[in-house]
Amino acid sequence: MIHQTQLPSPALTSPDEMISAASQAGKSSAAKDPLMEKATEFESVFLNEMLKNMFTGLDEGGTYGNGEGAEAWKSMLISEYASTMTQSGGIGIASSVHSQLLQLQEKAV
Repeated sequence: MIHQTQLPSPALTSPDEMISAASQAGKSSAAKDPLMEKATEFESVFLNEMLKNMFTGLDEGGTYGNGEGAEAWKSMLISEYASTMTQSGGIGIASSVHSQLLQLQEKAV
């Protein structure tokens, strides 16, 4: 059975409260479903790799500088971008992976 969370009415809350409630609803449902946690983790890894490839070929410098340790900072920045994107709803990979994993489980039983 799929757990559905009731979100507050838009007329009664501010946009910030709605975003907070939606993100909490997503976190609570993902925390209860280990399969969704793994699907979300997969999406985060995918986004990390995609962003890493997007940053290759750019001129050195910018946000993370070009001195010693720049690659470490660049890597951490990309990882945080991927994590933030995933926590904000991602790009839809997690839900697709989750449904595919559920189908595989049903076929295996």
